This record gives sequence, C-alpha cells and structure tokens, in this order.
Amino acid sequence: MTTTTPAGVARSYIEAVGSHDLDTVEGLLAASLEARVGAGRSDKAQWLAALNRLLPALVRNDIRDVYANGSHACVVYDFVTDTPAGGIVCVENVHVDDGLITDIELVFDRVAFAPVNEALTARATASA
Repeated sequence: MTTTTPAGVARSYIEAVGSHDLDTVEGLLAASLEARVGAGRSDKAQWLAALNRLLPALVRNDIRDVYANGSHACVVYDFVTDTPAGGIVCVENVHVDDGLITDIELVFDRVAFAPVNEALTARATASA
C-alpha cells in the first residue's frame, strides 16, 4: 500500500527495493534526490544504478520498524542476501516532500556487508 505520509513512502520504497521493483523505486524518488552513504553522495541516477548492482544478491528486505517525525522517516530493516553475509541490519533516514523522497541517508555495518560485495565481484568475474 503506497501512501503519501513520510512513513508510508519510506516503507513503500524499502519494500520496492526488496522486491526488485526499480520502476516503483524510481517513481518514489524526487528528481533532485541526494543520497548519502558515509561520506559518499549520489544523485537519483547514481542511486538507482547502485541499487541495480546490489539486486543480484538481495533476496528481500525485512522491515523491523518505521518511525516518522514530520517530513522525515526512518526505516530499520534487514537487507537479506543469498551471500555468506546473510542479513545485514540497515537504517535509512529519508526526507519526503510532496510524496517523494528527496534525501536518503543509509547507515549499515560495512564490515558485515563485505561478503556481499565479494560475492557480487565473484559473480561478475565468473560471468565475464
């Protein structure tokens, strides 16, 4: 169920990523999106490309909780993979304006995520 509340938009976004529905994800992101992971910054096209690179390892996203405060929402979820990493706890803080996500900050344990990157690299090498 898509809703225009910040919590509803954030939940719909995480669910769409988890189900590999990048068309829905793209529709939930503002053209002016700024996404951050640590010191790195991405615009909408870069963020969608990064998500697309991760999808081969992503089985689903299991949402633990969604919090909202005004135009901000925070989603805590398990990024469940088919790699030795299994599920990685992630937190996304998003800002929603007029029903679209304008800002994302993704927080996760990079050490726990390393096996995902290794598996994706190995798969890319094997298919080349």
